[in-house]
Amino acid sequence: MKTQKIILTLILLTAVLITAVSYFLFSKKAESKIIKPETFLASIYNSKEVYDSIFSELPQNTEKVESMAGIVSHHFLAKDLIAEFYNKTGNEKISTIFLISPDHYNHFFPSNALAYTSKSSWNTPYEELEVNEEIIDNLVKNKDVLIDDSVLGLEHGIYIEIPFIKKFFPNATIVPLVVNPNVSYSQFSALGNELKKLSDNSFLIVSSDFSHNLGFKEASIKDKTSVESLKNLNEDSIKNITNDCKQCLAVLSGFLDGNTYKFNLIDNKNSFDISDEDKNSVTSYVSGFYSEKKDLQILFTGDLMFDRGIRHYAQKYGSNEFIFDKIYPTLANADLVVSNLEGPITDNASISSGTTPGSTNNYIFTFDKSVAKTLYSENIKLVDLGNNHILNFHTSGLKATENYLQEANVEFFGGNDKSIIKNIEGLKIAFVSYNEFAESTNLEQSQTIAEIQKLKIESDLIIVFSHWGVEYTTEPTEEIKDLAHQFINAGADLIIGSHPHVVQSTEIYNNKKIYYSLGNFVFDQYFDENVRNGLGVILEIDLKTKALNFQDLNFYLQSGGQTILK
Repeated sequence: MKTQKIILTLILLTAVLITAVSYFLFSKKAESKIIKPETFLASIYNSKEVYDSIFSELPQNTEKVESMAGIVSHHFLAKDLIAEFYNKTGNEKISTIFLISPDHYNHFFPSNALAYTSKSSWNTPYEELEVNEEIIDNLVKNKDVLIDDSVLGLEHGIYIEIPFIKKFFPNATIVPLVVNPNVSYSQFSALGNELKKLSDNSFLIVSSDFSHNLGFKEASIKDKTSVESLKNLNEDSIKNITNDCKQCLAVLSGFLDGNTYKFNLIDNKNSFDISDEDKNSVTSYVSGFYSEKKDLQILFTGDLMFDRGIRHYAQKYGSNEFIFDKIYPTLANADLVVSNLEGPITDNASISSGTTPGSTNNYIFTFDKSVAKTLYSENIKLVDLGNNHILNFHTSGLKATENYLQEANVEFFGGNDKSIIKNIEGLKIAFVSYNEFAESTNLEQSQTIAEIQKLKIESDLIIVFSHWGVEYTTEPTEEIKDLAHQFINAGADLIIGSHPHVVQSTEIYNNKKIYYSLGNFVFDQYFDENVRNGLGVILEIDLKTKALNFQDLNFYLQSGGQTILK
């Protein structure tokens, strides 16, 4: 009996022990179930090898421009353009990135919600990209912004940018927002203003594509209108922009409010430019960034000629804009582009096209009336008409030219008006035309000197655009040098020369710069390297000190009619 009691006791103790151990293990297991694992999101394009290959092709960007915000594509087809954007804007000092995207999948938004966000971190090929939980909590507490991981995880306007952000902003956290397309611009502008206040060291990125399902020509025209509107972003100008998220731009507008900024266009291309996709149904890409505006930039170019071979190539490829396709960002980024228009704009048929070089008719030019609008769309908004070809179709041709330019909002000087004063950023800048090939050279010289002396009282800066010299010679004559000195002695601050069709030397006289000839800018001359190489000059005027600085650009005429930047 005693033995049985001992056995029974041992059985009971074993059962209790098993029950206790089982309870302990079960409770631990239950505990582990309520520990929520950290959630990660990721781009569907997450191969380090792919990104490393893209980045290996980028130039070394040693001159970083301090920027406030930017606009970039979210089509992986445009991955090289995206990489170029981040290469120019990336900054290891930035602590917060605000990433603003359209809603591509028509998610349901409560009526009072401005956007969806997520507090989940992102896996990238370059380690984890964390979110800024403090700022997200601040946005969420007012119920204007809602959390939804699935919306953010599926949105290519967000996940396309993530690996690039981690690579080029390595120390930043992110606040991603997918915006409600049915809320007013003013509410988003207010949101942008709020975002700016939430971080002292931030950068805002609008993830957006521009023209959709248009032919490449129509897309190009609309993109140029969009770029002009991006230069002065507000609720009214947003209406003129063709893109997939105007609300995103309203956020950007509010974020920039209160700053004096400059929009720097990096590039403007479309899906047809990049691939073999249908040219009649393209998606276009505009990338650029905003920086503090510290100076006024005026770009001067040499001779513009749109007849003969240039007319042929424009017709062959469907538009005059083709000629400028590879240098459009350079033109767009200037506050003003000034060129010599080497001939009249009329509705007359060309008589130089197809003629033998050297024959009389080969040198009689007329440009199609569409050229005036092309000049405006390419940001060439001031031209000199004082040259040896402007009267190729007599005074009626000059009058027609002036009429077409006025209709296109392109200003001019030379011809019937010797000068013009432009008020830009509070500076009165006078442009004076000198044309050696006027009816009386001596009279033209004396009138130009008198005009400079008169304008010295009326303006802050005087720039003389001179059409002079001997063609195809790389040095100015002594007579030309002497005349240039006379212009400066009379009060000119800068002299820009044209006509020789080749670049000539420069000179500093009495601390004033003289460019004796910029050579060709758009022309069908390809017979040697001297005529194919042209010079562009960017005059930078410091808005505080009014100091003048110069940056030279090297242009090159390609045989197919296009001008490129070397």
